[in-house]
Amino acid sequence: MTRYLKTILRTVRIMSIAELKTFTYSYIRYAFKMKGGYYVSRTAVMNDRKLITIKRRAEILDYVIIRPSGSPVHIGEYTQINPFTVIYGGSGVFIGNNVMIAPHCMIASGNHDYRQLEIPMRHADNTTDGPITIEDGVWIGANSTITDGVTIGHDAVVGANSVVTKDVAPFYIVGGVPARVIANRRGLPEKYDTCSRQS
Repeated sequence: MTRYLKTILRTVRIMSIAELKTFTYSYIRYAFKMKGGYYVSRTAVMNDRKLITIKRRAEILDYVIIRPSGSPVHIGEYTQINPFTVIYGGSGVFIGNNVMIAPHCMIASGNHDYRQLEIPMRHADNTTDGPITIEDGVWIGANSTITDGVTIGHDAVVGANSVVTKDVAPFYIVGGVPARVIANRRGLPEKYDTCSRQS
């Protein structure tokens, strides 16, 4: 708390009273929100809590659902999982540090055995290609789906409304259904715009 007060005192000279009130309120709210080391919204649903690891300063926002289904779900430091995202543990989900997951995403580790025809898929065994791994610094856009066994390399970007069915290399930007490579972040000009990109 002392650190927050020092920051407030340093900025007093450059703010109006209204700005100072807003600034102070946001810092106090943030400090209170993180009092347990991380934040989980009251509306978030987390089944089998002992299988879920949440590291410091991570945020799990409104109406997020996490169902480990007997396997570990790990959420790294400073990672933010935005509203209405659903995570099914299946064979495990490992999310690194500083990851941004936008609203309405689906991360589903595991699959239904649709190849067999003897019994309804609803009652068939589950199959898996392994855990889902989302490495440090990844940004997943809104309404995206990450499927079983996928690894998304560090600092990669998944465009909104994408379905990721294959591994994504570090620093790559992917998008679409199924997701395909759009660009590599390391080779982008400073003012790159994916909307004006020539196909």
